[in-house]
Amino acid sequence: MTAEELYKLGVALASQGDVARAIDALEQAVEIDGDHGGACKLLAKLCLQINERRAFANWCHEASRIDPNDPEPYQMLAEELERAGRRDEAAEARQAAERRMALRTR
Repeated sequence: MTAEELYKLGVALASQGDVARAIDALEQAVEIDGDHGGACKLLAKLCLQINERRAFANWCHEASRIDPNDPEPYQMLAEELERAGRRDEAAEARQAAERRMALRTR
């Protein structure tokens, strides 16, 4: 399967609630295409669902490496840092997201 096919499979499995198989498909997609930001962001969300916070943060950082101008990974990090009570770090991540949103609206 191609990276895109594996990504689509991961999306479908995630929507069915099959998180473990979705993560497996998405990780395979990233192995094939290391610059698949969509797979990284969905992996981050799924890792958060299963309480894998370190993996969540790693996938967010990987997604931001792939597309430094994408605000979504920073927003996801900001929300999780806020929930964890890490307000200063959350504010920094939120500001990073806002800067990227501003760039996209120009």
